[in-house]
Amino acid sequence: MNEDRIDFRLSNLSERDRFIAQAQLARAEALADAFSAAAGMLRSGWNRLASAVRAWNDARTRQWPHPQALR
Repeated sequence: MNEDRIDFRLSNLSERDRFIAQAQLARAEALADAFSAAAGMLRSGWNRLASAVRAWNDARTRQWPHPQALR
């Protein structure tokens, strides 16, 4: 959102309403940061899990040409 527009709208409020609005904006920013951090942690965990499953699957899958086929 445009900062100038927010500042203009906040300047037209009474002191009490401006305080409440600024507190709500700060809370919204904090929630957005928290959700962003949680999404990053989930993405990181998902990538680690996918890597572990890929490694486990590669260990169980035969590689071609198989070493016994080269004899």
